[in-house]
Parts: sequence; C-alpha cells; structure tokens
Amino acid sequence: MSFDDFWLAYLSQHRRSGTRICHYVGTTVGLVGGAALLLLGEYLLAILIAVLGYGLAIGGHFLVEKNKPYATKPIWGFYADLRMLKRALTGELEADLKRVDALRASIDHRPSP
Repeated sequence: MSFDDFWLAYLSQHRRSGTRICHYVGTTVGLVGGAALLLLGEYLLAILIAVLGYGLAIGGHFLVEKNKPYATKPIWGFYADLRMLKRALTGELEADLKRVDALRASIDHRPSP
C-alpha cells in the first residue's frame, strides 16, 4: 500500500468536519502544549497533554464520525493527521475529499460479477 492509498483510506474515515476539527484541536494541543511543557521541564504534564490531544482526536471518531480510528499504520496516521491539518489550513483538503468521494462513487457503481 502506498501512502497515497493510505491517505485516501484515512480521509474516508474523516468525512465529517467535526471529526476533522477534533483532530486539528487534538493535534495542536498535543504538539504545541506538549512541546511547551517539555521546554519548561514539565515532563509528566507534557505526556498528559499529549495523551489529552490524542484523546480528543480519538473521541471524534466515536462521538462524531461513529466509526473506529483508522490505525492500521500509526506512524503514517500521525503524518496523515499533520497533512490533514496543513491541507485544511491551505485550502488543499477539499480537493482530496473530492477524490475520496469520486473513488467511493466509482466503487459503489461497479457492476456486480
């Protein structure tokens, strides 16, 4: 599986904007808060804030998307979180979501064997 294949599968599990917002907030809180606390020497709090951030992202799946987190490749998943945030901020994410919709539509309309 290429990262592009993973990326499209990952996005298919993050269709609702509320789920993506949970990821954006969780990723930002975990990274920025965790890094700031590490710099301040608050190691236990840094771990706790990172866990809180991850919990926010995971919670979006159960509370908003009504699915399970797409965790087949955790390192790729973390990178996909960062990519999703970056592409949302730059306006590029919408094109990716349209690719997911087009792929899903082509699969749904394949003739039965």
